[in-house]
Amino acid sequence: MNKTAILEALTIAFRKEFAAGLKHRDPSWSVIAMKIPSTTAVNTYAWLSAFPQMREWVGERQIQKLGKEAMSITNKLYESTVSIARTDIEDDQVGIYRPVMQQAGVAAAELPDDLVWGMLPSGKSTLGYDGQNFFDTDHPLYPNVDGSGVATMQSNLTTGAAADAPTWYIIDDSNVLKPMVWQERTAPEFETKFDPSKSDKVFMEDAYLYGIRARGNAGFGLWQLAHMAEKTALTKENLAAVVAKMKTIKADGGKTLKINPTKLIVPPALEEDARKILEQTIQDGTTNIWAGRLELHVEPQLA
Repeated sequence: MNKTAILEALTIAFRKEFAAGLKHRDPSWSVIAMKIPSTTAVNTYAWLSAFPQMREWVGERQIQKLGKEAMSITNKLYESTVSIARTDIEDDQVGIYRPVMQQAGVAAAELPDDLVWGMLPSGKSTLGYDGQNFFDTDHPLYPNVDGSGVATMQSNLTTGAAADAPTWYIIDDSNVLKPMVWQERTAPEFETKFDPSKSDKVFMEDAYLYGIRARGNAGFGLWQLAHMAEKTALTKENLAAVVAKMKTIKADGGKTLKINPTKLIVPPALEEDARKILEQTIQDGTTNIWAGRLELHVEPQLA
């Protein structure tokens, strides 16, 4: 087998390891984010402001204009590159690099998790589609469906006085839409460079290159489906207050959105407290009405 054939066979083997790595990790970003395919450099989400509602058809249709409020997510470029000594290939030492290629696949699979969960805490200081911070106490609610009239305010942020209390979140993931967006422009691709006539790296440093390339980004979706509780102890009372507040969220025009809180999201530091609230059916000799009420998700990246 000539050198070119050997390198092509090696690339096939490395691609297989990379693909195995992609499947090795079970990402958790879909707990809170919806996947939106992207075909451009920037996606603009004008439809986020139009939470579709049905009404009795009296007279003419009332058209919900999607362009009034919008937000954009710009795709970013990501890479991971491994350099392998040409002599190792010649000396048939490729076995030691197979786990590296598989780990590259694991890292690529984790990219959406890193971006989505990494962005969630910044929601208090990042603007959403309505021009307010995603987690805020003054999201405008207009009395008319078309967004006219004098607005009152709605909140998806609770700030307490317990300065040392870790932040926790409650979301409604029962809808088609989600609180966040994972925007995928280009799924992770496996690329190679091992031709000395085309690569200065090969010619000057006697090394072959194997790289991963991906494009995409994370962003915020519907604020109505998520609530942040900061500096607030995780207790049944505080949990109940947040759930009740989420259930009263309305759309312009005053119709209740029927938000159904389904998940409690906590960092590892709150796992024990969360399990006591959501999994212990009897507490202090009485029935715990919150047992099984919400699904628990413990997210290490929120630590």
